[in-house]
Amino acid sequence: MTVREGSERDTETRGDIRRRLSLAEFQAAGLANVSPIEAVESVALADAVGRVAAESVRAHLPLPTFRRSAVDGYALRAADRDRPLALVGKATAGHPPETTLGPGEAMMVTTGAMVPEGADCVALVERSAVSGSMVRVQEPVAPGHHISPIGEDFQRGQELVAVGRRLEPVDIAAAASQGRQNISVWRRPRVAVVSTGDELVPLGQDLGPAQVYDVNGTVLMAMVRAAGAEPVWLGRLEDRYSVVRSGLEQARDRADWDVLVSSGGTGASIPVFQEMPVEELHDLMPAVLGEVGQLLAHGIRMTPGRPTALGRLGGRPVFLLPGWPYAVLVHFEMVVAPALAKMAHRPPPVRRRVMARAAAGLAPSGELTRIIQVELVPDEFGQLMAHLLLPPPPPSASRVMTQMLRADGFVVVDRHQQLAAGEEVAVWVSSAESKPTVQA
Repeated sequence: MTVREGSERDTETRGDIRRRLSLAEFQAAGLANVSPIEAVESVALADAVGRVAAESVRAHLPLPTFRRSAVDGYALRAADRDRPLALVGKATAGHPPETTLGPGEAMMVTTGAMVPEGADCVALVERSAVSGSMVRVQEPVAPGHHISPIGEDFQRGQELVAVGRRLEPVDIAAAASQGRQNISVWRRPRVAVVSTGDELVPLGQDLGPAQVYDVNGTVLMAMVRAAGAEPVWLGRLEDRYSVVRSGLEQARDRADWDVLVSSGGTGASIPVFQEMPVEELHDLMPAVLGEVGQLLAHGIRMTPGRPTALGRLGGRPVFLLPGWPYAVLVHFEMVVAPALAKMAHRPPPVRRRVMARAAAGLAPSGELTRIIQVELVPDEFGQLMAHLLLPPPPPSASRVMTQMLRADGFVVVDRHQQLAAGEEVAVWVSSAESKPTVQA
């Protein structure tokens, strides 16, 4: 196969896939390329935190189902408060009272216990005086005092969990109050993960000359899980046409994934190569995807990671990410994570933002949107300063992992945008625990 250069105006046969998209265009294309997963599964309540409810949970029982005491104390009639009362027993949580309460009588009750019939209030134990078999209440009480009425918390028929709700522990508690054991949730997206590169070695093995460990495969699996999806490891592909084609064909024929994400093998923009057989290229993923599937877009006007690509394989969405770890992290967060959220019926992920002042200026970069990592450090006046972690030469921030460890977050610098020293900037900080200086 020979791939020829195509002009951005050459839409007769290629459409617009040869045109680099802006970040916003690529994000929109990524979202348009996926659909919410409609498959539903039932999971145990204890396993449902973080899942998205596919059913509405309503109360079939009021809560509480009986009048219960909110305190340890003595149940009585409010009208009898000013006279000594005869103690006629005790009611504890889980055990109904053995008798009803008559005029001039009181019953000891514990927190959560059923209030006996005939009583209309409860006096605090610490504000009551007991002498032998008699008790005198030493606080003013009125009907309903310290009693939770039937349905005070939930009324019968009340919606407790709505469809589409991302389940938190409080939702689990509400469903459990109705005796539920399971809940229907949308199935998580299954994400096929592929690494490419002759140089990659599995973790735990010894490195040979010119080899590196497969960082991206592990990182992608972790990021997929963090995004609320399930990773499906498809392995590593060497930079050979026959291997990449066979790997993508085998992936196409598998039914155990919903979306495929790869790292590496995207750098060679096809239009650059004139009359060059694709078999001689090392960055093969976009070209081969176009053969065995569909290539929708290749190239994004953003750094790091300009050669990100988007397509379909076996009728399912595919995201082809670059090979440098920082580029993988950035493009997963910017493009893949929102798509996975849509597939999982979840809202788009949002990072926390803090305002800081740029510690140094930055010249405009033309047509590229730049994602620049920053380290947040307060100055001597307590003002939070954003120190830009710029890439060393050659200009590729994606090559530097040390900066990834130092960074507290990143700033988005739009194309043609210039930053002045001291200018206020929005820093999107890590969702993980950050330095004390970042805490809002």
